[in-house]
Amino acid sequence: MSTSDETIVALLTELRDGQQQHLALYREVAQRSLDAQQTAIALQRRASRFYRIVVGVGAVLIAGLIVFLYSLPI
Repeated sequence: MSTSDETIVALLTELRDGQQQHLALYREVAQRSLDAQQTAIALQRRASRFYRIVVGVGAVLIAGLIVFLYSLPI
């Protein structure tokens, strides 16, 4: 092989190695992003469940208050 061929092979090898490192980093970042999204979805589900409970309890309390106020002798 001539020197220019060796240089080209070395450059191509560096490019390949760089692309492999880039792909590995991309996969790592993508996985972290997916993990964060799954955590956010779980948190939203918990918050939604809590909100429904609070609204339900509030509705029962308001209904009880209305019944109590209408049952007062005037």
